[in-house]
Amino acid sequence: MMIDTEAVYAAAGSTRDPEIRRSLADLGLLDEVQIDGDQVTVHFHLTSPLCPSRFATSIGQEIRKRVEAVPGVTSCEVILRDHFLRDKIQELINARSRR
Repeated sequence: MMIDTEAVYAAAGSTRDPEIRRSLADLGLLDEVQIDGDQVTVHFHLTSPLCPSRFATSIGQEIRKRVEAVPGVTSCEVILRDHFLRDKIQELINARSRR
């Protein structure tokens, strides 16, 4: 099954910034989407590199959740650009829950 690139952009871009209450697409914060088979990588940045880490993590987790709901997507990795705690936040965003 081919993944609809526009559906992935729409899903990721519809994630809202919790402080500004506008979508990432409206704010121009969605940088790139890469699709490799059934796996997707989404690159995004924040309005400030000093954005509170809980907001940054929440935004990234919501992107991942929305993109993984797109038909054909089996996994999504979210890459945060431009944050002083980028590595730690990415780890939290992309952590898989243990069942």
